Amino acid sequence: MLKILYAASENENAKIQLTRFLQAMEGKPFIVKVAAYKKSSPAINIDWTLDCLKNIFKPEYVTLDNDNFVTYYNQVKYYNPDLIISDCEYYTSHIASVLGTTLWQCSSSIINFALTNDYKYNLGIFKRYAYLFNKNQVHIQRLTNILDNSNCNFLYSHFGDCSLPPSIKEGFEWIRPYHRVGKDSVLCRHNVMAGTLGNNKKILSLLKQYPDSVCFTEFMGETYENPRMKDIRAQEEFSCNLRNSNLFVCEGQASFLADAFYNNKYSAVFTNLEDTECIINSIISERLKLSTSIYQATEDLFPLMGKNIFSHLNEKVKYLHERIEEL
Repeated sequence: MLKILYAASENENAKIQLTRFLQAMEGKPFIVKVAAYKKSSPAINIDWTLDCLKNIFKPEYVTLDNDNFVTYYNQVKYYNPDLIISDCEYYTSHIASVLGTTLWQCSSSIINFALTNDYKYNLGIFKRYAYLFNKNQVHIQRLTNILDNSNCNFLYSHFGDCSLPPSIKEGFEWIRPYHRVGKDSVLCRHNVMAGTLGNNKKILSLLKQYPDSVCFTEFMGETYENPRMKDIRAQEEFSCNLRNSNLFVCEGQASFLADAFYNNKYSAVFTNLEDTECIINSIISERLKLSTSIYQATEDLFPLMGKNIFSHLNEKVKYLHERIEEL
C-alpha cells in the first residue's frame, strides 16, 4: 500500500487545500499522514504540528539547526513514505531531498513562479505591486530551490480549466482544485454570498449593505441579522448557496475562486493585499472576465449581480488523487 506524507504550509490557502484533499482520499487504498501548522490544520488530529520547528523568539527565522527538526526528520525517516506531497512546505521538502523520496509540490502559491514572464508582465503585476513581490529575496530563493529539487510541480488552480488558460513554464503542470457543484434550489437562494476563513470586517461591512446576504466563515463568534453567518465546514450547504446566489465575494484564494468558477458564478474579489497569491489570482481572474476586483466596502455591487460564467473541464487537467493513482 502506497504511503504518503502530505505537508501543508503556514497559510489559509493551504488549509482549504489540505481539508479537501483529505476528503478526496477517504476510502482510497493509500496511507496518508499529515504535517501542518496550526494555521493550516483542519479540525482533525494531524500527525505532526510543525510550529515546533520555528524559533520561539523569532518565528520568521527559518533554520534546520534545532533538535525538534532532528526529531521530525527521524520520524519521517522511520515512516518511510513512498511519496511526499508538499504545499511548498520548507522543512518537509528538505527532508524529502535528503532521503531521496519522490517529492511533489502541489500548491496554489507557486503561481508567481509558474507563469511565464511574458504573461506576468503583460498583466502589470510588478508595475503595481513590485514592493510586495521583491521584499523578501531569501524567501524567494528558498522557494525556487524547493521547486528545482522537486520531481513534479503542480499548480493548483482552476485557471487550467479555462478556455484560454494562462501560459505556464515548462516543468509546471495544472492540477484541478477540489470542489463541489451545488444543485439548483429555491431554499438555497440568497442575494450576495461570501467565503472567508477569518473575521474580515471589510467583507462584513460590504455585505451589510445588501439584503439577504450570507457569509460562510470559520469565525462563528459573532452573529448578525444580515449577513447571516454560516460554518464554512458545511461544504454541501456552501456549494448549494453559492450556486443559487446572485454574486460571490471572496479575498482571492484559489479554492474559493475555483468554487465560484465550477458553479458558473461571477465573483467580486475584495483582494487581500497582504497575500501575493490572492493579488495574482484576482488580476488573472479579472483578465479572464471571471470576476471584478473591489477595494472599498462602499463599492456598488449591483452591476455585478446575476452575471454568470460558463466553465468547462480541460481533459488534460487532472485531480491530485488521479495523478497519485498513476504511480
